[in-house]
Order: sequence, then structure tokens, then C-alpha cells
Amino acid sequence: MKMKKEYLILGIVIAALAVYLYQRSADRTHYTLPALPAVAATDIDKIQMTRGAETVVLVRQDGRWRIDPPGYPVDPRLAQEMLDTLSGLTLTTLVSESKNYALYELDDTHKANVKAWQGGELKRDIDVGKAAPSFRHTFVRLAGDDRVFHGRDNFSFRFRTRIEDLRDKAVLVFNRADIQEIRITKNGAALTLVPAPASTEAPAAAGAWQSSDGRPANGAAVEALMGELSSLQADAFIDGRDKTSFGPAIYSVALKGSQAYSLELFAPAGGDSKDHPAVSSGSDSPFSLSEDHAQRIMKDPEAFFKKEEKKES
Repeated sequence: MKMKKEYLILGIVIAALAVYLYQRSADRTHYTLPALPAVAATDIDKIQMTRGAETVVLVRQDGRWRIDPPGYPVDPRLAQEMLDTLSGLTLTTLVSESKNYALYELDDTHKANVKAWQGGELKRDIDVGKAAPSFRHTFVRLAGDDRVFHGRDNFSFRFRTRIEDLRDKAVLVFNRADIQEIRITKNGAALTLVPAPASTEAPAAAGAWQSSDGRPANGAAVEALMGELSSLQADAFIDGRDKTSFGPAIYSVALKGSQAYSLELFAPAGGDSKDHPAVSSGSDSPFSLSEDHAQRIMKDPEAFFKKEEKKES
């Protein structure tokens, strides 16, 4: 009799365990993560980001991304990071069904709604919240789904950025080895530099420059200037003004290689600002350089010659 009772208890335990396992399996089915439509980064041609009352639209035009409107170029690195995030978006965990969106910065005040299109087909429509405490995930919601999920990786900051931060700040880019002439003008004084030719006695040193009348230049000073100019970044852009609206330049440099490049700097506008307005051949918009940045470029023509040679002239 005692043995029968033990078997009965064992049977009840087994039945309870079976019910528990079944319910757990059913719960797992209930929490199956949504499948996202596949899209390649190279196929996305429009991204829209809305946060509060501000909407930013990026479109791919002629192989590069622009802010639409007004057509400002987008930093290629930032655009590619967005594309990689949207195309590779992976949901890893169901976080909440409570609709307490403020906890995840997915409420209307804080969220960034992000849409991405391929052609005219909407491929992504997500709300992006804050980064998870681990900083390995980001809280997200899918359009039409009230639940909150973990999206793999920390990408919240990529879609919570201002237009100014998205703009491509490269305003002059060239290959130094391609340049065969540099013409510098500052306050009326002009200097033309060209690569030093090889002589019959010895080949010209790599990176050797001279003035147009044959005076040897300080190669280190020339290379320092080329380093500043070959990948020049604006500190800020000046919107609402034409490139021709700044009057005479106080400094200009023109470079010739397989194509021509130019940079002009103007006197600060005055007041508290010491930034120098500038225009270049590599930017459709005028921009500004900080005082320190501008001073590293605006060297006097005589600064490109060694001191002992300056004394002899």
C-alpha cells in the first residue's frame, strides 16, 4: 500500500513537470522574435530620422549621401555606420510588454523614429531608444509592435545627431604626391613653390621644393603646410552666405596637380569671434576655421626658407 502511494506521488510529480515543460515551451513560442525583412546596405537609398519636431532626411545621389534639403554632403563614415546598423539590425531579446516606454527612452519625447527605403519600398521602420546598461544593446521598437526589444550593439547615438554633426566637414582633399606647384599669397606677398629638379651631380631629395626662381625651400615647412591642406576639415559651416560675399582674402593658396585646388581665408568678422571665414575649391559652402587652425596654415612666405638663407637674401 505504501509503495502504491509512492508511485501515485511520483506520477503526480511527473505530470506537474510535464505541464511545466509544456507551458515553458508555449511561452518560448509566444516570445519568438520578429523576423526583419532583409536589405543590403548598398540597396538602401533613403533614410529618414525623426526626433520630436525635427526630421532629417538623407538620400543617396550619384554615389554619395546628401541631406535633403538643402543638399549638404554627409560624412561618408557616418552614413556607412548608419547603413551597416540598419541592414544588419538583429533583435536578441524581448525586454518588455508593459508599454512603459519612458523607461527605455522610447516615448515620444526621447525616441528617434528611423525609416529606411530601398527604391520606393519601406524596409525599416523602428523607434530607437537609449543604450542598454551593458552598452552592448539598444532598446528598440518595431512599427506596429508594442513590445520593446534589445537590438544588438550600441547604436542609439548614430540616430540622435544634428544636421551640423552629419555634414561632411572635408573641404579640401588631395594627394600630396600629385601636387607640382604651390602658390601662396599673404597680405600682398606672393611665393610660388615647385619640386626641386634633379641635377647632374645628384638626384633631388625626396620632398625637396624650391621657389620659382630656384631658391631652396625648407622641406619640413612645405610638408607641414601640405599636411594641413591635403585633408582639411572645416570647424564649422557658414550658412546663408555666398562664397563671393567675404571681400578680399588675407591669405590664399593655389595648388596645381592633375587638377587645381584652392583655399582662401578672410579676416574674422569681429566681435568676440576670432574664427576665420574661408572658401575652398572642395566645398560648395563657405566655412570657418578656428584662430589656431588658421594660424597653422597662414605662414608668411619667408617661413618656407631656412633662417640662414633668409639672412643672406
